[in-house]
Amino acid sequence: MALSPERAGSEEAAKEAALRILARGPRTVQEVEDRLRERGYHSDAVERALERLRRVSLLDDRAFVRSFLRTELFKAPQGKRLLELKLKRRGVADTLIREMDALLEEDPDLSGRSLASEAGRAAAGVEQLKRRYARLASGLYRRRMQQALARRGFGWDTIRDLLGEDI
Repeated sequence: MALSPERAGSEEAAKEAALRILARGPRTVQEVEDRLRERGYHSDAVERALERLRRVSLLDDRAFVRSFLRTELFKAPQGKRLLELKLKRRGVADTLIREMDALLEEDPDLSGRSLASEAGRAAAGVEQLKRRYARLASGLYRRRMQQALARRGFGWDTIRDLLGEDI
């Protein structure tokens, strides 16, 4: 259903639509902007609405990244590369992605569970995966563990340090 020209140019209508988008879960500024434009809102109305939401802290990419990292890492420990890729896909600015290590260190729950460091996340990943591969023969166990950790975004150096021997 197409928006009327009056509604498409309305900052208030764009803001209300943005609030409905945010009600479904945390979103980045880029995601909200893209969705509003897809729905047919004019660029100037979208920009003004997003600025209003930023001013009252309803739209904050730094808060989104903190929430995203907590959710992702409690679900399954992941490497920095995979986390960066996921954040880029969501439209998070590169400057904020570069701050990811600091944001991880700031979170007491992640630090307390050793999920703030790459090595800690990899070790937690191994613990999670041990149950899955426990019945496999030693060589197959090792290969599957390496592959699973690589899919989770861990570098080969980290995997080698954790599992020992040459990869």
